[in-house]
Amino acid sequence: MRTCFILILCVFISSCKRKDNNLQYENIPQMGVNLYLNLDQPSNFNLTAVGGYIYVDGGSKGIIVYRDIDGYRAYERHSPHKSTESCSLVSVDSTGIYGVEGCDQIKYYLTDGTVATGNSSIPLLQYQTRESQGILQVFN
Repeated sequence: MRTCFILILCVFISSCKRKDNNLQYENIPQMGVNLYLNLDQPSNFNLTAVGGYIYVDGGSKGIIVYRDIDGYRAYERHSPHKSTESCSLVSVDSTGIYGVEGCDQIKYYLTDGTVATGNSSIPLLQYQTRESQGILQVFN
């Protein structure tokens, strides 16, 4: 009886699918990112206030660096929605609260990258950030 239970348990465990979060970004070219931004530079002035953002080169189509109340967020500008199309570039809207994808105008919250409005459930690809002594590192 015990052997039968173990066999059934092994079959059950092996049949479970593990959710791989990287699959939702499979059409976005995986680029190595390791950027250092001097926060004292005039080009990075917008990051001194909560809600500020800048665009930087890097990743697949560029990176949005956003300042929120807890620190900094960095998102790939290559939208995971319709990622194979040329219109899949994400830009910050006039409110500075949302990133908007160019194909179907899907809005993403810049505070966490999740979908605010639109027909998608995949959040923006987020890079890690670390700030130390006025230098912001963006990396994956």
